[in-house]
Amino acid sequence: MYLKWTKSRPSARCKWCRYQCQSRDHLLKSCPEWKAQQKVMWEKVKKETGRWKSRWKIRDLFADPRCSQAILDFLASTQVGRRVPAPEEEEEDAQSEVSEWELREREERNEERRQRDAAMGEAVVLSFTFP
Repeated sequence: MYLKWTKSRPSARCKWCRYQCQSRDHLLKSCPEWKAQQKVMWEKVKKETGRWKSRWKIRDLFADPRCSQAILDFLASTQVGRRVPAPEEEEEDAQSEVSEWELREREERNEERRQRDAAMGEAVVLSFTFP
């Protein structure tokens, strides 16, 4: 509901199961898409606190430091809450991931050149071309 209210999303529906309202409570307790991950999280919470999911309000779950690791593990395994990039951003991310290694190599080569130039006492000369 919050995402619809802020106009970040056109609908309040759960984007995984199409339930009428995607809320923290729905995602952490009842969304069928994440049943396995929910079970693992709630078992960890019960082990740490002695309380099962029916005894928790989500705001209290987030406030209890004993539950933090279980929640973080749930979020990491499901990527719930991750910002969904726009299609053009996905393409840019894919390109940047593909070329990340190449960029790192370029940076290393540039650093080696700077060190070599500094050691030789040479100044870096910038040249400009005019049409």
